[in-house]
Amino acid sequence: MEHLNSTGGLAVGNPQTPGNGRARRNGEVTMNGNKRFEGSVSRFLPAMTAGAVLLFAMAVPVRASAAERIGYVNLSKVFENTEEGKQILGKLKAEFSKRQKELDKKMKAFEEKAKRFQQRQAVLKDEARQQEAQKLAEEQRQLQMLFMQYQQEIDRKKAEALGQFENKVLDVVRRVARRDGLTYVFRQEALIYGPQKMDITNEVIREYDKLHGAGKKGGKKKGK
Repeated sequence: MEHLNSTGGLAVGNPQTPGNGRARRNGEVTMNGNKRFEGSVSRFLPAMTAGAVLLFAMAVPVRASAAERIGYVNLSKVFENTEEGKQILGKLKAEFSKRQKELDKKMKAFEEKAKRFQQRQAVLKDEARQQEAQKLAEEQRQLQMLFMQYQQEIDRKKAEALGQFENKVLDVVRRVARRDGLTYVFRQEALIYGPQKMDITNEVIREYDKLHGAGKKGGKKKGK
């Protein structure tokens, strides 16, 4: 996109959101860098676990340390692949898709105005060129504010959804850990390396859906 510089001329590039320097192509709101809204949840996960690396630790006698078993879990994958997590993401996507389209429309209109200005600025008088450049610069600033507000609302809604998801996920992690005799369970996001056999993510997903999946409420079947 073309955007205005301080002298009323045009510079070619994507509009930047003030303060973070990340480009937004064609009005597209991004989450976690260049990832689109619907799939990225890892940036919210520290809030789920209060920044903790260790999710579960079972009290064991010191003499049993040689037999301790360790596991790890990918919380992003759990959220994105459980039935409930998919439903939450789907609802959020539907809720914000209309506003995304509106913002895309506004961005396209602004790009057309900026393009016309670039084509005409050589024949405009200095005063007229400065006035039009200032109007476009203000419009660009307003668009940037809209994008920031939209991003913040997405972040807030998603954080709320994850917060509600948190306790149930951690309860399932504890269930799987106790069932499989694990002494410690860590977040995969914080690990540099771990053997595949220590990954309990798929087990957590299966157990979560068993307890809280379709037709379940609070871990119990709905009455007929």
